[in-house]
Amino acid sequence: MAAWKLGPALACGNAVILKPAEQTPLSILFLANLIVEAGFPPGVVNIVNGHGAVAGAALASHTDVDKIAFTGSTATAKHIMKMASVNLKNITLETGGKSPLVVFNDADLEQAVEWAHIGIMYNQGQICTATSRILVQDEIYDKFLEAFKAQVKNVSKVGDPFEESTFQGPQVTQAQYDRIMSYVDVGKSEKATLVSGGKPFKGVGDGKGYFVEPTVFTDVSPKMRIYQEEVFGPFVVIARFSTEEDAIQMANDTTYGLGSALFTTNLTRAHRVAKKIEAGMVWINSSNDSDWRIPFGGVKQSGIGRELGEAGLDAYSSIKAIHVNMKSKL
Repeated sequence: MAAWKLGPALACGNAVILKPAEQTPLSILFLANLIVEAGFPPGVVNIVNGHGAVAGAALASHTDVDKIAFTGSTATAKHIMKMASVNLKNITLETGGKSPLVVFNDADLEQAVEWAHIGIMYNQGQICTATSRILVQDEIYDKFLEAFKAQVKNVSKVGDPFEESTFQGPQVTQAQYDRIMSYVDVGKSEKATLVSGGKPFKGVGDGKGYFVEPTVFTDVSPKMRIYQEEVFGPFVVIARFSTEEDAIQMANDTTYGLGSALFTTNLTRAHRVAKKIEAGMVWINSSNDSDWRIPFGGVKQSGIGRELGEAGLDAYSSIKAIHVNMKSKL
């Protein structure tokens, strides 16, 4: 994420202060050493480590800072907006999501299952665009569910992240681990059906790491918290729908609007549904595709502005109109 911001900001002639997440302070310092080796002048790229409530707040409210680009939670983004208002800073916010993945009955089932698994389980589910709500049409619901369960069992090997055969490593912090386990309890209390996972994984090292079994809930409804709230982990809910209109309504029944995916072999339907889904990005027959040439960002409470592509350059520049009178006299 640092590169997504650093590249266009520098290309547009800005000096930059990078404040990484307090959970991962070392990798950005390694990048800083590379920046020095590359010959950047002192002061062009600056690193400030610290807690968001202190270091982040100081940057967001400082009147000499003209622009804030933030990736993180929606709650934190709202605080940043308030602090940035002190001098009406330009802001780009890439925040939370509860992205839907819609599988129509004419979809290539094998393709849909493969991408649905990647869309939620990749990177331990710690992706803002994770397609964590899977909506499947009635006619193929049972087949999809069985195939998805098999895909999780066969592919999602939990283990040491330094081992090549590992698909899923530990969660980033104990707080995130605890959050996931708390949502397992929420799902059970809401009478959703726990199909698989929902437990700590103890089969790595001394069994004390922040490992979670890939978790799948079914029999969920849009009113449930596990359907509406971002968990940020290997945690997915699967619901069924009857008609195209149902699918669109269920997909849009969220305060978020970051990513979305849909699977169908009918290209006309794909574009018709994509147009009606309230999200900054729609993937057709894939999930979580990204390209540096294509704008990335969300709507609703998933953010403001865009990164990557030409839009990513616009975020770090401002338009100035200059009028020149070429006549010597009026």
